[in-house]
Amino acid sequence: MEHSRAIDVGQLIDNSSLNRVSLSVILLCGLVMLMDGYDYTIITVAAPVIMKEWGVGPGAFSWAFSAAFFGYLFGAVGFGILSDRIGRKRTLMLASCVFSTGTLLVYFSHSLESLIAIRVFTGIGIGGAVPCAITLTSEYSPLKGRGKYVSIMYSGFLVGIVLGGYLAGFMLERLGWRPLFLVGFFAPLAALVLVGLMLPESARWLAARRQTEKERRTLARLVARIQPGIVLTGEARFVSAGSGGARGALRELFAGRLRWVTPVLWAYYLVSSIAVFFIGSWSPQLLVLKGFGASTAAYITGSINVLVAAGCLLSGFYFDRFGFRSGAWLHAVAAAAVLVTGGMQSTGFVLLLMASAFFINSAHMAVTILAPIVYPPGCRNKGAGAAVAAGRIGAILGPPIGGYLLDTELPMETLLGVAAIPLAAAALLCWLAGRQYDFHFAPLYARKTPPEGA
Repeated sequence: MEHSRAIDVGQLIDNSSLNRVSLSVILLCGLVMLMDGYDYTIITVAAPVIMKEWGVGPGAFSWAFSAAFFGYLFGAVGFGILSDRIGRKRTLMLASCVFSTGTLLVYFSHSLESLIAIRVFTGIGIGGAVPCAITLTSEYSPLKGRGKYVSIMYSGFLVGIVLGGYLAGFMLERLGWRPLFLVGFFAPLAALVLVGLMLPESARWLAARRQTEKERRTLARLVARIQPGIVLTGEARFVSAGSGGARGALRELFAGRLRWVTPVLWAYYLVSSIAVFFIGSWSPQLLVLKGFGASTAAYITGSINVLVAAGCLLSGFYFDRFGFRSGAWLHAVAAAAVLVTGGMQSTGFVLLLMASAFFINSAHMAVTILAPIVYPPGCRNKGAGAAVAAGRIGAILGPPIGGYLLDTELPMETLLGVAAIPLAAAALLCWLAGRQYDFHFAPLYARKTPPEGA
């Protein structure tokens, strides 16, 4: 088929099937997420050893967890705006370099104060890389099945936390905690080379801007790979409907129904993140309190994260089949599982901690996937960055809440009961935000008429 008219790149991708370009983006962005997952895990599994070595209690050390999320808050917003200006790929690589360097600096830290400062720096890079990877994957995924493709990409994070847990279990007793952070610097270098050589820039982003001749040739190659057999003339123009708008203007996130959907999405991301990082940051320490050694706790954490990875991977298929509002049920089940876990001992505690982590993280994928796709292409990365920034506020609050409760030596039932509160709130917010996407935004972006009364 020959084309000399304007080609809507966004519509072309939406109506395509999974292709080589989409697959390469999913895999390469998943590789970046693996790096992030490894970084997140090694600080949590090393925490019991570091606290013992430095003589620091949970309440004080909790700020080492929150520091990364504090940096994440600024990185998500700053790199999100930068990405809409200079492109997804360059922003992703820049942010990845920042957080890899931060991981190396932890190796040289010898005090809680220096560790906190380094973790803020690391978080800025992570905050820029994660929303960019999610947005780039979303922008290259066909409309049908977009949820599962984003969840498949995001499962790279879960692979990273699994590898981090098992590697820590092997290394902590033999080499100590510092070499974990050397691995977290040198291993990503090869990944960044692959990303630089093989990851394409967002076709939607390129089509939405005034293109140079080089960018037009890039778009022509990408379009030919996405839809083999298409023949483009020299007069072909590339556009992406709905990708306009004032750059950097946050008011785009509050246009039309987004006026109230955006605050709901932010609140949802915040409360869900409190629960995710409350449990995720302190799971190794909870296991230590139950009588397990630090190395054993790291191995158990790795096993827990295998289930978490499976849950996050399957959740995309679940949301594609039943809609994002159905995530409310996953949050409700997660809240119930957390409530029961606290009263268990040894094996029962481990099994229910695994189940709780499975449902908490599976449910959290609803807002992770929703954050970019609820917004039109013109402000998609900005919207994802702002939503993730709101989630980082929850991530900042979660670890100190857990650290404070651990310092007060409350019963485990009470401690975990607190984590059930944000999960219950997340269930309601998930239904509200998910229903709007399922019945209004998804049909709108698919160029269909939303059902009456939606």
